Amino acid sequence: MARIFNKEFNKGKMKKYFLFVLFICSMQVFSQTADTLTLDMCQKKALENYPLIKQKDLINKTSELKLFNIAKTYLPQLSLNGQATYQSAVTELPISIPGMNIPSLYQDQYKATLDVSEVIYDGGLTSKQKKLEQVSLQSELQSLETELYKVKDKVNTIYFGIIALQENKKLLLLLKEDIKNKLAKVESGVINGALLQSNADVLKAEIIKIDEEIIELESGIESGFSMLGDYVNTTIPETSILKLPETIVSATDYENARPEIKSFELLQQKLDVSKSLLDVKLIPKVAGFGELGYGRPGLNMLSNSFDGFYLVGAKVTWTLWDWNQSKNEKQLIDLQSQVLTTQKDLFNQGIKILLEKNISDIKKYQDLLVKDQEIIELRKKITLSAESQLENGTITATEYLTELNAESQAKLNSETHKIQLVKAQVDYLTTKGNF
Repeated sequence: MARIFNKEFNKGKMKKYFLFVLFICSMQVFSQTADTLTLDMCQKKALENYPLIKQKDLINKTSELKLFNIAKTYLPQLSLNGQATYQSAVTELPISIPGMNIPSLYQDQYKATLDVSEVIYDGGLTSKQKKLEQVSLQSELQSLETELYKVKDKVNTIYFGIIALQENKKLLLLLKEDIKNKLAKVESGVINGALLQSNADVLKAEIIKIDEEIIELESGIESGFSMLGDYVNTTIPETSILKLPETIVSATDYENARPEIKSFELLQQKLDVSKSLLDVKLIPKVAGFGELGYGRPGLNMLSNSFDGFYLVGAKVTWTLWDWNQSKNEKQLIDLQSQVLTTQKDLFNQGIKILLEKNISDIKKYQDLLVKDQEIIELRKKITLSAESQLENGTITATEYLTELNAESQAKLNSETHKIQLVKAQVDYLTTKGNF
């Protein structure tokens, strides 16, 4: 028995050990990827955690209740009724019949009934109402998707803003390191009497200035990560690396895949179903009914006794003339349809104009990047020349910093244009509804 217990105990220990190792491995994998974020990841998390997403369940539940009620149209409807009346006059026979004693009816009368009615045929009204509710549900959900899509633009702006600040910080850190290296050489020249102390002081002041700029950038990065964290509902460390998305853009494709287009289509479908519903309302409808009652008098109007009774039957209702109400409502729906078509055309035109601007921006940044590279190569040569002149004492540290900062600014412009190019490509795809 002890051997079996030990065997089972050892199995339990091995299982716990295996789970522990699995947990450690998963933590290692997470730690390797936790500091790297992608735009797609941030957008998905932002949509999942956006408060408006909770409305989806509410809209679905509301629609379920409406469809449930519509489905009950064909179920029997029961009602309990009671009535007590006093009449100023009652039915009397104008003649007397020998040998027959016909009592006078009481003027107070009472009746309690249980009424049952059931729709037998409604001309397809229930079916149309169900379809209208289903289309309305899809339309509401699509409108929600349209609102959620706007979140992507906000996340894009914050995401690329952080990347731009991070790249700026990287370049400033490299610039600071270059100046520190140059400061060491200048201080050596000062000690040897080859250079003035003012040159070293200028470089020190520039390093302090760069530190101030880095502090401002770090504040902006912290603020950006805080806003992005609010959208994705988690704390994002400032050391996180935001990857630039890889995009493929076709400048000749203007197909509009925005969620608003689907929303326009569903609204049009809703109008079409509403219009067909008006035709159904004029179709004859058949219903069965029954009544079970107890009262005085019963069905025998010449009896003063309380008596039970029942009756069953069927009835047909048919609206022959509705004073052109259906016709006017159809005209109203047609007008609404025309307005919707105009809104859709205006939206498509606006999207096309925006896409043309995006394409123009993409081309602009592509051209700027080519020029940026040319400027950087020239600035590198100028900086190398200025560096040599500073070491030989033919220019001041201020003049050297002017050229060094110009090279740094050229590099910053290039990095900024790279980020702006990718953002323009993402904006193009987002505008189309493909991102």
